[in-house]
Amino acid sequence: MNNKAKNLLPVFIAVVLFFVFQNWWRIDLALNPISNQSLKDEDVVMYSTSWCPYCRKARRFFRQANIPYTEYDVEKSARAYEEYQRISGRGVPVIVIGDQVIQGFNKPAIKSALAQLDMAYPE
Repeated sequence: MNNKAKNLLPVFIAVVLFFVFQNWWRIDLALNPISNQSLKDEDVVMYSTSWCPYCRKARRFFRQANIPYTEYDVEKSARAYEEYQRISGRGVPVIVIGDQVIQGFNKPAIKSALAQLDMAYPE
């Protein structure tokens, strides 16, 4: 290996590690897929806003995991806002999976709630 390649090796490793770190949730999702076969749109409900970056992340997560969900914008629907207040929503997104209310975008909590829901409704 020549000197130039030796000097670029740490940079290459840092770039690869950065990419893996930034996309770890996608890698984890591919290695540990979420069982979604018994899920219906009404099993997963997300209260959100159009401008929220964490709502966008949650949408992307659900889409990439093929998890059906129903979304309500709390700024555009008075009914959605009332329901959001009834479940003591604080900030957005608020994700309801079965009877569990998850405040914010929390992947481990979402995966846990989905696993519990899957056990509660086996095929």
